[in-house]
Amino acid sequence: MDKHNYRNVFKNGLKTLLIFFTAVISSFFLIKITHNSINSAVIYFMAIILITKVTDGYFWGIFSSLLGGAAVSYYLNYPYFLQFNRYGYPLTLIGLLTISVIISTAITHLKEFAKRAEEQEAKSNRLNEINNRLFSTNDLAGIIELALEYIGEFAGSTVVYYEVSPQLGSKCYMKSLKPEHEKIIHSHHEEFIADWVFQNKSPAGIGTDFPGVSSCTYLPLLSHNTIWGVMGIFRTGQEKLKQINISSLNLIIKQVATAIERQHLSNNQQLIQIENEKEKTRANLLRAVSHDLRTPLTGMIGASETILNNKSFLSEEEQIKLIEYIYEDSNWLLHMVENLLSVTRIREGNSSVNKVPEPIEEVITEAIMRIRKRFPYANIQVDIPDDFIMVPMDATLIEQVIINLLENAIKYSGYNKPVTLLVEKDDYNITFHIMDEGKGISVSKIDSIFDGCSQTENLSSDSSKGLGIGLSICKTIVNAHGGNITAKNNDGHGAVFTFTLPLEGSLIE
Repeated sequence: MDKHNYRNVFKNGLKTLLIFFTAVISSFFLIKITHNSINSAVIYFMAIILITKVTDGYFWGIFSSLLGGAAVSYYLNYPYFLQFNRYGYPLTLIGLLTISVIISTAITHLKEFAKRAEEQEAKSNRLNEINNRLFSTNDLAGIIELALEYIGEFAGSTVVYYEVSPQLGSKCYMKSLKPEHEKIIHSHHEEFIADWVFQNKSPAGIGTDFPGVSSCTYLPLLSHNTIWGVMGIFRTGQEKLKQINISSLNLIIKQVATAIERQHLSNNQQLIQIENEKEKTRANLLRAVSHDLRTPLTGMIGASETILNNKSFLSEEEQIKLIEYIYEDSNWLLHMVENLLSVTRIREGNSSVNKVPEPIEEVITEAIMRIRKRFPYANIQVDIPDDFIMVPMDATLIEQVIINLLENAIKYSGYNKPVTLLVEKDDYNITFHIMDEGKGISVSKIDSIFDGCSQTENLSSDSSKGLGIGLSICKTIVNAHGGNITAKNNDGHGAVFTFTLPLEGSLIE
């Protein structure tokens, strides 16, 4: 008997003695006052009921029934209590004892029933709580963390979770109570047992048929005959789990397995959606490249062929004009290749970029200088804040975005109309507005303008090629920076392209 049990016996015995002593004193004074010993029976019955209520188990109720029966019989037969055949003493004693034991047993049984009902309700509530939290968690690591927390709390032990067999050298998840438990769990023998569970989809370890020697009980996480992992429960001193605990653990294990299966299915569905989006992006990019590159290449081939086949019939002025046309389209193709190379710098999958704080004024100045090399007579107006602003970005990529949008505005509005680059800042973002005075964006195209489709129908008569791929690249770069890009028609005329970059971690003076 451990210390806890000794403490319970002492507490129950003390309660019994105190209540019974109170009953003896009360009976003594009641008989003195009423001169009727029959009233003592009521007091002892109440004492027996109270003792049964405040103590654990059947022993103390039955023990108090014996004492109470003897005491009542004593008072009823006094002063002839030693003469067993007088006044039916044996029958009185037996009757009192029988009634007392029945009352005590009935009350104890009701207590045990109520206790089991409360435990069952608490267990059901706990399982519901576990189930709700598991199925409200949307990531695999969170589900595993919850599983370790609940199973470790329920078993009061160190627990380990293997997503795949430890023989494959994969990482395991563990909630350890003591460092020495980890060393034992990571032993070759224990990992062999966990691998056996993966191979056979059956429990192993302490309390199971395989093997005879272990430090843990290993339970497979099965759902639809698929094993989603193995949970190991460390047992100090190789103590077996109680059957009631095994039943509860099996319920939790089933919930965890179902939650993990659901999350795997959800992740697979997300991967399918991501792949579909990637495929759609590739298709749009291919269409844009095909359209945007075909037009200048066709023009260059035609101009070259005209010069080669009709050189003697063309004036010097006409030849220079064709050569200038070839030169212009060659520069445009070079610019398009730069765009494509810029996008390849963005890592595929998470579309992240390496951002460092850059002075926004220098980035804009560099972009304006580069655009003026292609459009020396363009009317570009710049309006930026007087504050010195450092923005986390990949400067080369953001320059490319500004160049693409400025070129788009210049070509659609005409070389003589002003194009405005307006920069604004707030506490969280830096915002760029590129505004032109062209004919605006077709209503049918405004929602898909960044999808990589050419804007041929919006071009002026002297335009030679679309910029659909350039706008698609702008969106890719801005989104990779954690920003957003939009397009709309101006209230009066022309179009407004707006993109934002977050200022997190930047220095603003």
